Amino acid sequence: MANPIVLEATKRELTGKQVKQLRAEGLIPGVLYGPTFDPIPLQVNWLELRPVLREAGSSHLIQLNLGDERHNALVRLVQRNPLRGDVLHVDFYRVRMDVAIRTEVPLVLVGSAEALEEAGGVVNHEVISIMVECLPGDLPAHVELDISGLKEVGDVILATALPELPGVTYLVDSGELLVSTSYLTAAEEEETMGEVSAEPELIRRREEDEDEGK
Repeated sequence: MANPIVLEATKRELTGKQVKQLRAEGLIPGVLYGPTFDPIPLQVNWLELRPVLREAGSSHLIQLNLGDERHNALVRLVQRNPLRGDVLHVDFYRVRMDVAIRTEVPLVLVGSAEALEEAGGVVNHEVISIMVECLPGDLPAHVELDISGLKEVGDVILATALPELPGVTYLVDSGELLVSTSYLTAAEEEETMGEVSAEPELIRRREEDEDEGK
């Protein structure tokens, strides 16, 4: 398990429409809740919360400090403004370290499929997260899946290839397709060629502009 991320928070007095005042002060309202646990309204400084949300996602254990209290928690829900995307509210789920939890963790592809690429194929990341069950202390920040064995178009990787992790049970059908392969489409080829040719074209334009300015 990766080390928990520490986040400082304070208990919140303002509720309802009054929380707009908090956001104007750079504070994000939230709540900490969990089984056999009375919910605690809280508030977090946005400048401290932003990097935590980016790093933790919903699969990284957070040590939430509320004054003298220390709580282990996961981010369960982030409410955002539908137009601007600003964070409006955050739900933290309090976990007990001796009770198993179920949550999704990112599935990260590692390795290189050079032989496949040389054959004109591409890797399709069919599943981006995996549901797992484990004690909070065994929760992985992500699961790595090696794609270096992909050699030809038509090769696939099923859930049976998921790596064994201590204390972690995958809640997925063993035959589920995680990664597939296919030929590079014409549109993808054009996009790739466009990316390659864009820089020389830009250089030529700059040279022409410089010549005109002489």
